[in-house]
Amino acid sequence: MTNRTAIHPRLHALIGDIARDVPEDLAREIECALDERNLPVQSPAFFACLNAISHVDGEDGQPCSSLTLGVSDHASLRRSMSGLTAVLDLLQAAERARNEGGPGEQVGAFHTDGLIVAARQLVREAQHCLAEGDA
Repeated sequence: MTNRTAIHPRLHALIGDIARDVPEDLAREIECALDERNLPVQSPAFFACLNAISHVDGEDGQPCSSLTLGVSDHASLRRSMSGLTAVLDLLQAAERARNEGGPGEQVGAFHTDGLIVAARQLVREAQHCLAEGDA
């Protein structure tokens, strides 16, 4: 049996293991078209890591270990997430006002930047709580 991943590396990088199910003549045509566009052959490891991350594994692509949060970490995490939700609601309202409202109805750049900084700080606090619970 031939290794179709090696024969059609660009197709495999594009659609993963489904490439094995593509008829050979069609796979060859797609591989030639991708080759004509000089698309680099992507590493299947990249897509494997991306899929692992999107399937609720750890942020580093590794499986999550069991996490036990203490009461104080749990409460702090809940406050951070509630605060982040409020900040994101404000940012979304500001964006809608920017798109739909007049110049006097918009939130200025100073306040928008402040909301973004606040969101980042809330995320850092939530990450800190999770790191404490993981230790």
